[in-house]
Amino acid sequence: MGKFSKRNKHRSFQTRSIRRTFKTKKRINNAESIKRLAVLRVVIIFFIIAVLIVGVSVPLVNYFINSNSGIISSENTSEEHFTDEQNEELLQVINRVNNLTQDYSPTLAEVNSVKVNSLMTEDLKEMLEKAEDDGVHIIIDTAYISYEEQNSLYVEKYNYIKEKNKYTAIRAESETVKLVPKPGESEAQTGLLIKFSDSDEPDFSKSKSFSWLNDNAINYGFVLRYPKDKEDKTLLTYNPQLYRFVGKSNAIQMRILGMCLEEYKEYMEQK
Repeated sequence: MGKFSKRNKHRSFQTRSIRRTFKTKKRINNAESIKRLAVLRVVIIFFIIAVLIVGVSVPLVNYFINSNSGIISSENTSEEHFTDEQNEELLQVINRVNNLTQDYSPTLAEVNSVKVNSLMTEDLKEMLEKAEDDGVHIIIDTAYISYEEQNSLYVEKYNYIKEKNKYTAIRAESETVKLVPKPGESEAQTGLLIKFSDSDEPDFSKSKSFSWLNDNAINYGFVLRYPKDKEDKTLLTYNPQLYRFVGKSNAIQMRILGMCLEEYKEYMEQK
């Protein structure tokens, strides 16, 4: 009996020891689980913060990428008083899908003997004056082009490309529309598209005028209409001379968002 008693005591002791060990391990495991959960919570919180930071920073990064050394000024943007109808006119996209009729004609005014849409008159004058103050003489080559004039430009370019390259009619047309829109498909008919040039530099992309416009045009409501990295959106070849008036607020937003007019118009319609 004594032996059995000792054995039972020994077994009881082992059982209690095992239970204590099990409880200790359980407490350790619970503690580790709590630590892991705490770490997971911290990771999730940092992930959410990172997503929020990226969400805010992407538009800013787009701005710095697209603006080079340009400085956005909010001065005078609050003074714009365009009606809903006028703002719709400013953001209209004219291309192969959205055409203008032959009799479409905007309200025009003259700036430096060139006809332009009257919505841009004051901003254009102010911009050219500011450029002169900065020692940059920006020349307006063309602005408003009528349906008939656009037809002449298109036919001339079409014939040149067809004859020079010995293209078929279809091939010549497909190449021509990348450079010169057909009549009714050109934003020049709105009077809101301006072609600038520089008297000192034939290559406008290397001129002081282009550099100045790249830095300052948005503050007067103008954007580069056919950027190099947006040809898949605009369906026209990059042209550093063509600027489009969209209004100051729209121009600044387009720069911040890194959007061309096609993208911005769609973005505004979805808001």
